Amino acid sequence: MAKCLNCGTRFDVSAVRAVYEECGEEFGEGDYNDDLCADCAMPGLESTANAGRAILMMNGDEDYDDDFVQKWL
Repeated sequence: MAKCLNCGTRFDVSAVRAVYEECGEEFGEGDYNDDLCADCAMPGLESTANAGRAILMMNGDEDYDDDFVQKWL
């Protein structure tokens, strides 16, 4: 198991790489750095996904939640 250079968490590089590559294609991330855990390698991933959901709500493609939209847009 590797140790994250940023936060010190122990993690499985191959597992993080698989998630990163899957999400990277969707969100246009760059190359994965083997020295970082998932939380440190993809810090903006959750906010990007939530902004996308808020846009879907605004377009009527998902059930509208005003609090969620206000928070993420």
